[in-house]
Amino acid sequence: CLQVDSRGSPQAEKERKLYAIFDAFSQNNGHTTLSDARYVNALKLFLSGVTPLEYQAYQGFARVGRQFSGAGARVACQMQAIDELRHVQTQIHAMSHYNKHFNGLHDFAHMHDRVWFLSVPKSFFEDARTAGPFEFLTAISFSFEYVLTNLLFVPFMSGAAFNGDMATVTFGFSAQSDEARHMTLGLEVIKFLLEQHEDNVPIIQRWIDKWFWRRVP
Repeated sequence: CLQVDSRGSPQAEKERKLYAIFDAFSQNNGHTTLSDARYVNALKLFLSGVTPLEYQAYQGFARVGRQFSGAGARVACQMQAIDELRHVQTQIHAMSHYNKHFNGLHDFAHMHDRVWFLSVPKSFFEDARTAGPFEFLTAISFSFEYVLTNLLFVPFMSGAAFNGDMATVTFGFSAQSDEARHMTLGLEVIKFLLEQHEDNVPIIQRWIDKWFWRRVP
């Protein structure tokens, strides 16, 4: 993989380090070092609430990329789709060790569609994916990536470190370094749309207002 993160590290190098830590955590029975067993409930919430959203983002960017005729936009969407799919895979791999020792992590996709409190993030992505391609990019690459992922990954990984869950810490920081690319795409999309015609200004403003407040809950 030729992708590089915001610090210029090849993605393949990040992957090798990431899975080396996963293996070490598993071989050393890392689940026995947790400071509080109730922390596993937070992992269940993360796996059932966030990982399916990453997969929806992957599907959305793959679809949107096919709709653009310009090579730049298509490649940008392709790269983000690859990132989102990798996030899904690393999250599942990071938490697969816990599935051997705790109940409730084996059927997260089923839970995502049926647990009532997950209807809010689920509807966010479903509505974004059924919008137009430019509104989708505004909703996900700008509103979701800029605010929600920063509020999610950084504090959650701090909590994981506090509880001794180094596998989750590692995948979280690996994903967070990818978000710099994603946020840049969101800014560039909005900049491009605003530069095309002055009539686009109220449209973009309406989208930003809509998706900014939708992601607040």
